[in-house]
Amino acid sequence: MKIFLILALLLSTIATTAAAEQAPSAKTQEFYGAMEQDSQPLESAGLVRSQSFSTEVWFHSIDIELSGDLNNNGFYHQLYVEFDADTNRSSQAVFAEFSLQRANRPEQVFHTSSIFTLYGQSRDDWFAIDTTLEANYPSDYYTLIIRLYDASSGWLLAELSGYDEAALDLLPLEDYERDRQRVEVIASYGGSFGIFSLLGLSLLLWQRKKAQAVSSELAG
Repeated sequence: MKIFLILALLLSTIATTAAAEQAPSAKTQEFYGAMEQDSQPLESAGLVRSQSFSTEVWFHSIDIELSGDLNNNGFYHQLYVEFDADTNRSSQAVFAEFSLQRANRPEQVFHTSSIFTLYGQSRDDWFAIDTTLEANYPSDYYTLIIRLYDASSGWLLAELSGYDEAALDLLPLEDYERDRQRVEVIASYGGSFGIFSLLGLSLLLWQRKKAQAVSSELAG
């Protein structure tokens, strides 16, 4: 009985370790407009016209930038997201949750932010993240999902995703580990051995043709 328990524990440990090794990992840096000197929201940010869910808090504008394509395959390992959210209150403390989802796969949270404050409909309280996808993000097209929660109660206040705004959908992403792998084509010229091999083959073909010509003359 003890042997079976030990084996079961060992198998469980191996499975847990394997799952952990396959878990996606990402490194994220945060920026908050109200804390930045000379804070200016991005001019390229687009107005949000539709969102999955909103209450007294809603998304006003958002901007997405992709960068870092080391192997030039059209998939990027860096994701910059900047948004401005508004509230009909004078102020509202919130935190944000960022997820990525592939087609027919469960969504995966890659970052939960620190707490920040929205001030009415101010443009200076924008929030941004700069994320590097480090490992276990296969090359694919991803949907970005962003949720805002009440910092006190944890209740969902607003949600925006690629299902609402095209700018958040079909993002060509992959992790850095995949992106840094380059396919190199190495041309091989055979060296001196290759040259002599070609000369030998040419000489052999010439001798065969000469022998065939002599045979034809004798037969004639």
